Amino acid sequence: MHDEALTRWQRGWSAARGWNDAQRVDDVTVVRVGDPHHRVEYVATEQNARAAAHLALTDCNPPGTSWLKIATADPEQLAAGLRPLDYVRTEWLMTISLPEQALHPVPAPYAVEVTDDPSLIDVQLYGYGELAAAGRMSILHTGAVADMIHTDTAHRRRGLARAVMSTLATRAVARHTTTAHLSASAEGRPLYTSLGWTTLTPLLVARTASL
Repeated sequence: MHDEALTRWQRGWSAARGWNDAQRVDDVTVVRVGDPHHRVEYVATEQNARAAAHLALTDCNPPGTSWLKIATADPEQLAAGLRPLDYVRTEWLMTISLPEQALHPVPAPYAVEVTDDPSLIDVQLYGYGELAAAGRMSILHTGAVADMIHTDTAHRRRGLARAVMSTLATRAVARHTTTAHLSASAEGRPLYTSLGWTTLTPLLVARTASL
């Protein structure tokens, strides 16, 4: 269930972060990140969760640096069954028909800067002499994945994240992009819901235990 959406999200999410080394092993997508604290990411559906856990627990990476994202209806229950992996948090895989996303203008006195190429759209909002908010959307054919949506603490509650998402959606729709996905944190999920995004499935985020 949600296999295709999970695959679309993983590909776009990896592209947005420049993680280009990915392969399928035992129906698990293995994304080699390379960060000292985040060496690899295993992405799978619940039916392949044990295969993903086995890969994480038997790879050669240092403790605490192999991560998993598993689509499951009950992340905490699944995490309990995958010990000794550590439960980190729950995220939510969400989707939308981009032309239907609610749009919000950039509020004054903020200004928007957009940098885009055929596969990536970057949006940055500046105000009071500093970067206030930013976000990114990778474009894969007629689909897109929003990622790295962030508002600086000093500029929150001013509608900046909505403006970033609106700019990303408008630019993507202009490229005839129709469907988008993202992985939402507990903090970000209400924002995306208010813009018209719907939840497909929770995502368990786990990792190998640190020493």
